[in-house]
Amino acid sequence: MNVHDQVEEIYVAERNHIYAYLLYCGVAPQRAQELAQDSFLKLYLKMEKGESVDNPRAWLYRVAHNLAVRHQRREPVFDEIDPNSRLPEPGPDPENALMERQRRAALAAAVADLSPQQRNCLHLRVEGLRYREIGETVGISTSAVGEFLKRAVARLKAALDA
Repeated sequence: MNVHDQVEEIYVAERNHIYAYLLYCGVAPQRAQELAQDSFLKLYLKMEKGESVDNPRAWLYRVAHNLAVRHQRREPVFDEIDPNSRLPEPGPDPENALMERQRRAALAAAVADLSPQQRNCLHLRVEGLRYREIGETVGISTSAVGEFLKRAVARLKAALDA
């Protein structure tokens, strides 16, 4: 399989994930598409030179992360997390609907209170990356990833139990 075919296969498998990660990092949709394309272009150029990429998925997240950070330094804008995102609408029962809205608001507030590193590690873990891959992506040790995730989960659990 040649480099073009390898990168194309990786692109088909990971493009939506890399784009979603860039959106999560607060990059505007149009710019996120460009940065995602840049990530895959960098992968292609690296592989075209004959350089080996042991874990292309983690490598792409790392490149996308660096591009997002660079972009944020130029235009620092992180959107607030929408408490209604990715959750189904509650049923017609007004009491349950109110409780669910309060629960979502508490969860959103708890996520907003997490440190940027905790939020980032949590998001990447939800995306399915392993601790080692998360560490490589954000430039921290595996044990630090574990500690950030442990603290994040404890804070979210405490917020939901309150």
